[in-house]
Amino acid sequence: MFEWLRSRKVGALAVALLVVSAAFAAYVVLTLPVPVRAQNVREFFLTAQAARIEVAPGVMWEAWTYNGTVPGPTLRVRVGDVVKIHLTNQLNLVHSVHVHGLRYTIENDGSQAYPASMPGPGQTYTYTYEATRPGLFYYHCHSSDQFSISYHIEQGLYGAIVVYPADQWPPQTTYEFVEFFAEAPLPAGPAFVINGKQAFERTLLDLINLQGYAQAVQTLKTAGVPAVPVGTELTFLLVGIGNDYHSWHMHGGSPVFVNGAPVEGDVVPLGPGTAATARVRVTNPGIWLIHCHVVSHADMGMVTLIIAE
Repeated sequence: MFEWLRSRKVGALAVALLVVSAAFAAYVVLTLPVPVRAQNVREFFLTAQAARIEVAPGVMWEAWTYNGTVPGPTLRVRVGDVVKIHLTNQLNLVHSVHVHGLRYTIENDGSQAYPASMPGPGQTYTYTYEATRPGLFYYHCHSSDQFSISYHIEQGLYGAIVVYPADQWPPQTTYEFVEFFAEAPLPAGPAFVINGKQAFERTLLDLINLQGYAQAVQTLKTAGVPAVPVGTELTFLLVGIGNDYHSWHMHGGSPVFVNGAPVEGDVVPLGPGTAATARVRVTNPGIWLIHCHVVSHADMGMVTLIIAE
């Protein structure tokens, strides 16, 4: 009898110990820190360097550039990335990279608030950021060495940053077009440019009158004007990087959407330092003008083209 009771008590104690152990194990599991997946590090190498750019036929610009182009390379990253930019300065003034839209500490500001982040001639500096939110952003020089900050930017030191949602990687970029609306300080005076280039609607008129419409299309395609299929949704990544107010307008009457909302008048405003992502599904074939709808700016060369076919 006593042996049976003793065995019952031992059994109950064992069960109780098991329950306590399971509860403790569950508590430990619940209270342990959740492992965090290692962040992807995405690195970019930029060189501040001089480049001679033909803004329009016969019009040359001694630009300051990142990697020899205006704008500089488009930096594409996704939410969650750690972003490293290695800037090598091959120009004869202090320059920097200052970003919009990425999170960073003061050591990575690239501004007068932390002078060590602005490398001098022959120096290299590495900036580290976190991509925490999706969107269209940009980078530019923030130096004021011998010239104003705005002059350093206008001379061509700017480029786009696109942060994609984590579930939209790798991005589909075939029909994405980055367009910077800016002023350029040319020897003859300030010029209005899109991506460091000028074009003129009167030149297009002369081309079509000379060659006919169909041949003009082929000539423009050979010259590098992008051609897209009718019915394709195009994404325009727009930045107003200069000091003046600009705007973006595409001919053709296809509805324009920004942040999912239709744009009244099919004109996207671009104040200084603003960015917008416009989406258009082209509905008709043609040579379609894209220009600033501050029309005097378009008259002075703030024009580009796209061909739908």
